[in-house]
Amino acid sequence: MSFKQVVRFTNDAAALEKILRLSQSLSQILAAYATTAEDAKTWLLLRRQFALGRRYFRFFKFLDAFPKAFDSFHTTVGVMVVLEVGKWSCLGAYLFLESLTILDMMGVWPSPWAEAVLVEGNKFWFYSLVCSIFLGGLQLYAEGGEVKGGSTEKGTGKSQGVQAQKEKLGGIRRRMVVDIFDLFLPGFVTGWLVTTQAFVGFASAVSTILSSKDIWDRLQK
Repeated sequence: MSFKQVVRFTNDAAALEKILRLSQSLSQILAAYATTAEDAKTWLLLRRQFALGRRYFRFFKFLDAFPKAFDSFHTTVGVMVVLEVGKWSCLGAYLFLESLTILDMMGVWPSPWAEAVLVEGNKFWFYSLVCSIFLGGLQLYAEGGEVKGGSTEKGTGKSQGVQAQKEKLGGIRRRMVVDIFDLFLPGFVTGWLVTTQAFVGFASAVSTILSSKDIWDRLQK
């Protein structure tokens, strides 16, 4: 890891959102284990500010999710169509509902309906993650460890095919682990999963670190 690689990572919008997410997660963990109410209040305020900063990066993200749901009709078949469309359409609904509450989050225009909208949005996020987890399982089953390119490849070509397949399967498994940890976030908000704020912060931190690897790899190409 070089200094230039770190600079490139910290100047990427997606990476910055992940840094803010990790900071938000750590603030939540520290608030849960604070020794005094005053310390907990400080950490929760810091968590809220990090969460608000992330909102700016995600404000128009729903515009990216809905086209992916539409494109899935042409790129996937069978049960995967249902899961992939469900994943992206539910994620888009969550991001859209979240964007509607940004003025309330900023304190500019407090809305009595903002909390209810966020809860409903988190339900859609929960659905999206469930679809994504099942989709990842089907993708792993469909891949079955086979190397694309056939057995006619020789030498370096075959070795590269094996390596590419391993990276693909590793990426699918990592995405599934990220989704499983992320599931605790909307599950906690909706009350569908019984857990603690400290564990939610820990789950968010783990999923953030794991998902950041894809961004890191992309920026090193």
